Order: sequence, then structure tokens, then C-alpha cells
Amino acid sequence: MPSSAQLRWRTEAEFGDLVRAQFMHGPLRAADVSAPMDAGDAFSQAFFAWMRRQLPRCSRLNFRPQLLDTNAVLDTIAYQYSRADFEPKSPLHLGFELPEENVYRFRDAGAFQARHSLFVPTMLSLIERASYKTVFVRTPGWFLAEFACWHWQGEENCDDTYARELMEEYFGESGEEIERNLPSAVRPEIYPDELRSPVRIPGRRRRASTLSEHELLQLRRRCSGVQRRVCTELIALTRLLRRAGRRNVLHETYDADSLCSACAVTLTDSDRTSEILDDHFENKSQEGEATYYTGFSPFASTPGAIRRQYADWTLAFEIIAHLDRLLAMVTI
Repeated sequence: MPSSAQLRWRTEAEFGDLVRAQFMHGPLRAADVSAPMDAGDAFSQAFFAWMRRQLPRCSRLNFRPQLLDTNAVLDTIAYQYSRADFEPKSPLHLGFELPEENVYRFRDAGAFQARHSLFVPTMLSLIERASYKTVFVRTPGWFLAEFACWHWQGEENCDDTYARELMEEYFGESGEEIERNLPSAVRPEIYPDELRSPVRIPGRRRRASTLSEHELLQLRRRCSGVQRRVCTELIALTRLLRRAGRRNVLHETYDADSLCSACAVTLTDSDRTSEILDDHFENKSQEGEATYYTGFSPFASTPGAIRRQYADWTLAFEIIAHLDRLLAMVTI
């Protein structure tokens, strides 16, 4: 797990008080510190040692935890319009750097759907929910929403007639370009309706288009091999997300508008998804406001807040571990 600290121009007294409080009231171990150059180095060694114990090496999610002091954060967001919204509540912050984005494709989605029509929709829903709680993952839902913003004024559910009128009147598209960008051509390629809005199963009481924990437990009993292991990960994520509730488990207080995601997941190997990503990166580059960080989490300084923060971070890292394990099972 690559990691680093950017600590410069800090207020030594304030920073020293924070480090002492973290060692006194948090789970950091002095035994993890070896020949530190200063308080910042001691804290960095102890914190990343603790993090390695919580979070195994990921095979799909690509991110790097970083420690940044307030001035390093201000440097990072210096060109953002919303930088004035950053109100430092601590001299030290945790950030997750997303240095590059890898794209993976679902494998054997048809086999999962053949087992149960809500198998893949449940996977996608839990991947999205887990990523919103931790590190962002692009899913077919993101690709469709992005395409809809560019061509259908954000109307993901529009029909061909509405989309054709929009593309002719507002975007000046014509001929083959319009036909290629109609919902009837795009949605089956990016995010088919049978996965996005599954037909209700006759006799099923639950109205949600995803499987409940009880249904996943029943499904797991009928599965074997990879499908059984996937059920196990989905059950684990369901339980962890229930524990997380509505809490901001990473304690991020500023959205840094990351250019990249921790990874992208598509249903097919499509040129269209590559085009959507290329347009996204080009647009963000032209805006000039994107960073390579998801956001920044100020370190707590009081005993109760420190304990709550580390408890939530531990939960967040559990979610990340199971999310990465699930992605490794279902994507190539």
C-alpha cells in the first residue's frame, strides 16, 4: 500500500498537540515507530502501520492514502472555485490519492443473470453504495448518466423520439450520428434495461430491484464456486453498509473533485465507454479544477472524537476490502 506524507510549513505547537492526542487516545502504537526525524515522521510511521493492519493490498481499487498538512491541502485545491469552502479544522488531514484509472469488464454476467435475474443488479447496487461511502468506482450507471448529460439533457429514461429532437435541435447532430446516439442503441450497450430496471418477479413480496440479505443467503445455498463466493461478499457488504448507515465513515469534509476513480467497471468491452471516459478527462482538464484526491478528512483531536474516527475508518477499510474482493471475483 504506497503511502506518503506532505507535511510542511506547519505550526509546530498545534501539530505536536495533535500527535500526542492521537497516540494517547487512538490505536497507534509507539512500537511501530523507528528512528523518527520529528513528530510528523513518528506519526506517519505509526499511522500507516495501523492502516496496513486494517487494509489488505487491493487488486482492483487503485488509491494511495496520504497525510497532508493544511498548507499542502491548500496547494492542492488552489485553482478550485470552491476552495473558499475548505475550512481547516485540524492541522493534519487524511486524503486518498487516485493517481490513475484502470477499466475492468464484468465477466460471465450472463451466467450470474441465469442464476437469478437480480444477481447482477444487486452487485452493481452494492458496488455503487460501497464506493460512495469510500473511494469512487465508476459503474455502468455513471457511464449512462454521463452520456445522457452530453446528449439527452440528463434524461436517462427518455425515448428515441425525445432524444432525436434534442440532438437535432440543440446539439446539431444529424444522420448516422443521431442513430448511433439514440437510447435504443446506447442503453443496451452501456447499461441494459433488464439490469437497470429489472422486471418485477411474480410472487416476490420485496419491491426493491435488489436482493435482500435473506434472499442472498437463500441464493448462496443454491450456488457453488465463484457464484457462492460472490454471494458471501454481497452479504458482507450488505451488513457493513447497514452498520455504516448514513454516516460519513471517511469523515471527509471537503470534496476535492477527483479526476480519476479508484477503478471503472463496465458490462461490455465497448468503444463507446472509452469515448465517454476520454470526453470526461478532456472536459475536466479544460476546467482545470480537478485534483487527484477524493477529498480530505481532518484528524480529530479530542479523546471521544479520535475513538469515533478510528472506529469509522476501520469500518470504511472493511468496506473497501470486501468491495475490492468482490470486484476481483466478477471483473477481468
